[in-house]
Amino acid sequence: MEVVDLRTSPIANWEESITDHYPFAPYWWIRGVTPESHRALMRRELEEALTSDNTYVVGYTSNAGGLLGFAQMHWLEWDTNHFGVEIWRLDHLGTWNGDSGRRAVVEELAQAIVLAARKRGVRNIQARIPMDNLAAIHALESVGFRIIEILTTWIFDFAKSPIPAKQHPDLIRDFRPNDTEALIELARTAYAPIPDRFHMDTHLSTRASDELYAEWMRNSCSGQMADHIAVAETDGVAVGYSTMKYFGDHDGLCNARIARLGLGAMAPKSRNGRLVTDVVIHHLEWLEQRQADFCLVGTQGNNIPPQRVWIRVGFKPAAVDLSLHFWTDDR
Repeated sequence: MEVVDLRTSPIANWEESITDHYPFAPYWWIRGVTPESHRALMRRELEEALTSDNTYVVGYTSNAGGLLGFAQMHWLEWDTNHFGVEIWRLDHLGTWNGDSGRRAVVEELAQAIVLAARKRGVRNIQARIPMDNLAAIHALESVGFRIIEILTTWIFDFAKSPIPAKQHPDLIRDFRPNDTEALIELARTAYAPIPDRFHMDTHLSTRASDELYAEWMRNSCSGQMADHIAVAETDGVAVGYSTMKYFGDHDGLCNARIARLGLGAMAPKSRNGRLVTDVVIHHLEWLEQRQADFCLVGTQGNNIPPQRVWIRVGFKPAAVDLSLHFWTDDR
């Protein structure tokens, strides 16, 4: 048994082994997405990994040469430039080996990931692992990864849940370009109290973490990171927002049309009166017109206020992940 670099030393049928057996393919937890779509989406991820020089894909092979597990990570260009340190993301780590050999497989893969990061001069690896993949979580902890946040994902199923009416429809509208600077300034100050993976990592400065959200909002307003922005206003002034990315059916690979809410914030003086609820409803109305099937949204498990909003609107809890960070200069 050995660990092999699947980009430079591919083994026979390794892509098919992953798409057929890896249990945590994209949207693996959404019942409305078919196994065929899971495989198609996973296949596209692997194909994209093979075309990039800034991706690392490693597999664990049996004595007979078959693939028993794999790990994949890629360079985060935007994060690297923003924080000024080399940052990569671990996209996948898992095995379909039997229970008796599961731990050994993921531990060997985790060690290979850390070794590759050190050789490439990577300072930080960020991972998001499903709670269902405990073997991978324990393997990452054994090589020095540290849990930084718990993430909950919620889902709105348009076939099962009616969209509630807005309480203040006259105060909610679509984004306008002249909202940009006001929304960026709100984003710059809104997230510091939230226990997210940036503010909770002591290696990253609070100021840089605040500015990350400001830049994220700027890129959302430009259309780069959002397809729809709902805005709340009072007395003609934008006081809150929510952003959304619409993936559709992922270029025909998925049998469902899916969107995901991104950033959301409300000025402190405007947090009452259900305006936060109304901006979420505004997204759902926009998606209903486009015959969407599911809308997803996520936050930290201990960030309770937005989760209360999602319950009121009709979202249901769907998945739980852990974010883990590894710093190569930690001892």
